[in-house]
Amino acid sequence: MKNNFIITVIVLVAIWLAATRVAFFRIDLTEEKRYSISDAAEKQLMAMKEPLTLKLYLTGNLDANMARLKSEVTDLVTEMNMVAAERIEIEEIDPSEATDEEERMANYRELEARGIHGLSVSDRSRSGQVTESVIFPWAELCSQRDTMVICLMNPGASSTGEMSVNTAVGDVEFQIIDAVRVLNHATLKKIAFIEGHDELPEPMTFDISDALSRYFQVDRGVIGTDPTILNPYSAIIIAKPKKPYSETDKFIIDQYIMRGGRVLWLIDGVVLSDSLLSTGGMTPLLANDVNLNDQLFRYGARITSTLVEDMQCTYMPVNMAGHGEKPRFEPIPWTFSPLLQLSPLHPITKTLTDVKVDYASGIEMVGDTAGIKKEVLMVTSNASHVTGAPAEIDIMKAMKVEPQDYFIHSFVPIGIAMEGKFTSIYSHRMPPKGITADVKETSEFTRMIVVADGDILKNDIQRTQQGMMYLPVGFDRVTQRQHGNRDFIVNALLYLTDDEGIMQLRRRQMPIRMLNRVSVEQGYTSTATLNVLLPVAILAIIGFIFIMLYKRRYAQ
Repeated sequence: MKNNFIITVIVLVAIWLAATRVAFFRIDLTEEKRYSISDAAEKQLMAMKEPLTLKLYLTGNLDANMARLKSEVTDLVTEMNMVAAERIEIEEIDPSEATDEEERMANYRELEARGIHGLSVSDRSRSGQVTESVIFPWAELCSQRDTMVICLMNPGASSTGEMSVNTAVGDVEFQIIDAVRVLNHATLKKIAFIEGHDELPEPMTFDISDALSRYFQVDRGVIGTDPTILNPYSAIIIAKPKKPYSETDKFIIDQYIMRGGRVLWLIDGVVLSDSLLSTGGMTPLLANDVNLNDQLFRYGARITSTLVEDMQCTYMPVNMAGHGEKPRFEPIPWTFSPLLQLSPLHPITKTLTDVKVDYASGIEMVGDTAGIKKEVLMVTSNASHVTGAPAEIDIMKAMKVEPQDYFIHSFVPIGIAMEGKFTSIYSHRMPPKGITADVKETSEFTRMIVVADGDILKNDIQRTQQGMMYLPVGFDRVTQRQHGNRDFIVNALLYLTDDEGIMQLRRRQMPIRMLNRVSVEQGYTSTATLNVLLPVAILAIIGFIFIMLYKRRYAQ
């Protein structure tokens, strides 16, 4: 008896010590491993050099869906702390908690100024009563030197309720680890906008440069004649060139790719006059030859000399007044500015809202590139029209077409991603005159993204009484809607420069296993009663068996 007592005490002490060291433990038996931390995430957590604080604004009076999202965040952080080199402390902050309405609105305005936007949520009770509240599905990960804002749920998501929250849950690990990665690195990777070929000027890329500065040091400059000038850059951006690239420029870019460099190609397939189109309603349509077609073809892509229109598009204010009448502007569908559908599976485009493009062209995947993995990122809808250059664009004729006869093309690719080992365009060729570097004919593993529209990252500039104001990339002034252009470009650069596999976290799929609402409502009373009485009945049966066994043992 004494030995048994000592063993029991030792076991209990061991359990207590294990419980104090492992406060959170669970075994992940799900098919999609939704409760497991990935290897890439563990690597970032183990590289932490200082404690971090997660300020969680998703708190207060939450409905069941938002409460689930909050629970997933807190559980994930708790699990991360089991492998992290330093702890991540959670600080819950309720923006709606205030002594009066004025203080509450001041809290809201302070968060809005930092880019943390509230979300209006409607909740319907079983009796049919609808209540609305403002919540903030955001967090901030703070170190001693910097703060990273984390969007826990896309405010522009078209889905609501369980579907929206399920999508957000699948993206939580990436959002937190992405912020941890940025805070871990004391120095930023460098990217560069290529200039010298009439690309988009700096004011037209101000907003996207600002967004990218969260992750990168963003430079601009011409290529020159130094074959190694691009070596310090993790990626380069070629944004809407209008003048041809020289063979020297092409060679330096090609050899940069052969050494593992990454490129975001944003090139128009056609050129037209937007001013002629807006003033006279007509413009010639010509092919945009910037001397890059052969290079892209060798890599496996071809931007066609076409103009793509789509019925899924933005709106343009047009003066509908007759001659001599007072101007009367009405918004009409602007088919030259399609809203693209995005791949729900690729880490760049998953969970993003539609992307707006202007005067875009199509892309064809070409060449014998069996070793290159190609994925379509963006396509038009199933009601598109393709006009080949040279041609003439006439708005009045376009407004009179029969849609069922005119929009006969479907799902025209506008953006693709490619990765693998590419073949140099200068394979078995001499370098351009003036270049003495050796030719590397096959690349290291690398990536590139090709988009047949240069305006995808262009921001508008609006004149105000205070001066010039830069509008966000993808913002539609007619509908006042923010499209997904900014997030697409940022994700594209993160994907291109991702050597740690963090972007692959966005490939995770969280299947929805939803209950049948009709069955739940019909069987609510019986199910609730069963859940209450069944545990009591089980305990009663166990107790009865225990008493009977006790009596039988001591009756003898």
